[in-house]
Formats: sequence, C-alpha cells, structure tokens
Amino acid sequence: MRESTQETTAPASASLYERLGGYDAIFAFAGAALKKGMQHPDIGHIWDHMPESSFNREHINFVDFLAAEWGGNVRYRGRDMVTAHRGMGLTDVHWNAMFDCLYACYEEYGLPEELQQEINASFEKFKPVVVGSPSLRSVVLDHPEMDVTKGMKSVGVVWPQRKSGQARE
Repeated sequence: MRESTQETTAPASASLYERLGGYDAIFAFAGAALKKGMQHPDIGHIWDHMPESSFNREHINFVDFLAAEWGGNVRYRGRDMVTAHRGMGLTDVHWNAMFDCLYACYEEYGLPEELQQEINASFEKFKPVVVGSPSLRSVVLDHPEMDVTKGMKSVGVVWPQRKSGQARE
C-alpha cells in the first residue's frame, strides 16, 4: 500500500495487486490488519492460544491469498475458504470487526476510496463461506456421541448448505 503522500503510478488497467504496490506492500498491509484484529474486542480472542509459528503461517497464507486474488503472480497454497473457516463459528459480528480493522488500515495507509471499494468487494464475495458455520466445539457439545475425527458431517451438520443442483465439495 502506498503512503498517502505518494501517488499511485500504476495505470488503472493494472491489477489491484500492482496498484496496491505489489507483494511487499500487501505483506505489510496484511500484517497491520492481523495486528488490528488481535487488538479488536470482538475478534482478538481468535489469537489467544495461537503460537507465533502458527501466526506466521497464517500471515503468509493471508498475504499469498490476497496477492493471488488481487492479480499477482503468486501461488496460494493454503486451504480453500470453506475448509479454512468451517467450524470456526464466525458471525456477522466477527465479519464486521474484520472490516473495522480493514478501514483502520485504509486510513493508516491513506488508501483512495476506489481501492477501498475494490478490496471490500474482493472480500464480500467470500462472506457466504466464511460466516455462518457452527463452531466445531458447539457441534461436539450438542452431539456428545460424535467422533471428532469424522467431522461435523458425521452428525448431520453440513456447512455451507448446498443449493439444489450444486456440486458436492
């Protein structure tokens, strides 16, 4: 992300990745967003028991995901968004908290409104597979007979719900 005192030099036809300043800029932005997430009262608890090594892996996966999503020549090797978020129990409160953190980063980096909107749109399309899964813990508590190694589907909890005619994952 470019500082507010600098002008974006990439042409409008350039990818979002290029217009934001490339991998190093996205690396810094993602780190700032994750740090703000840790400090946010509604989502900070997510990192309560995460070791530094797991955080570092999460950060790099987030950067690679964003860089690939935004048009960079980067290969994302992490889990798909459904697998990564199934069982987390994320709600609209968590989703909105993430956007609080993004907006704070937009301000910190002096990001123009049009880039903010483009970034927001890139996140919004993933909301259906990020928000709404019951937490794995709540499913286990509701189904004490559950074999956790077989997953939530083993007790009839399927997320996300497939629409009729939609292929199985």
